[in-house]
Amino acid sequence: MARDNSLSKPSRRVLETVDSSAHPPKSRTTESITMNLLAILRSTGALAAILGSVHAEVLYEWNFEDSPQTYLSSAESSGSIEAAWDGDFDRSAANGSGQFVVGRTPGGIANTYVAVPSSKIDAEEIWAILELSEWNLVGKSASETIRFGVADIADDERPHVLAQINLSRTGPNEVSVFGESFGKSSESMEPLPMFGANQKEPVMLALQILPEENTFSLYYKAGSGPFLFLGKGKTSPEREINYLRLGLSGYFNASDEIFAIERIAFQTHSPVEAAE
Repeated sequence: MARDNSLSKPSRRVLETVDSSAHPPKSRTTESITMNLLAILRSTGALAAILGSVHAEVLYEWNFEDSPQTYLSSAESSGSIEAAWDGDFDRSAANGSGQFVVGRTPGGIANTYVAVPSSKIDAEEIWAILELSEWNLVGKSASETIRFGVADIADDERPHVLAQINLSRTGPNEVSVFGESFGKSSESMEPLPMFGANQKEPVMLALQILPEENTFSLYYKAGSGPFLFLGKGKTSPEREINYLRLGLSGYFNASDEIFAIERIAFQTHSPVEAAE
């Protein structure tokens, strides 16, 4: 896939979060019907299932169905909260085919963030999802790394990460993945060599965070295969979920090199259970 090397690094900007709802007034007839319906649902056990499906939602989501050369901060958000990333990686943009293609070289920003309202983090579990279409990592040095997760404090140099997915090329033909966490009492996973430097089959990485238990678990699936459990760790009780964080390091601009992201999501329901 050809890369447009004319892409330059735009400036970081501050964006707003929008989350609105409206509740029209009820009539007496409507209220009576509603009460009768609730009674039926309670008697059949269906009410709990409905309430559970309402509570489980995709808070933030980017599918990258954007026009070519759309930068990350301008990519359309399709989650229940309209939001955007606050900065852009150089030489990295949507390709017009449902992918965000990374071509970053060191020198530009290394991290970009989305502020997460504390009122939205009231679920028992939170999932950070990273779906990758393909990659072909052929740089002279094995330096390509992508990190996606949640942070307590946003900082270009030293983000205060709570938990994140780390996908790194750790050898000429080796790509490792693991979950990592930082701060007091945190415990990260050991890197797991899982893939080669050339990956044509889509890969989904799913990081489960349990805020009340201060733990995380990492799962993955390749292509149409099942989800597999990779490991777990502990998060610091002194850190909170205040930001989504996407970070890059290393060179992604070698000839014939490609790293294509298909979807990024932050949600309250399990993709692992949904796939079973």
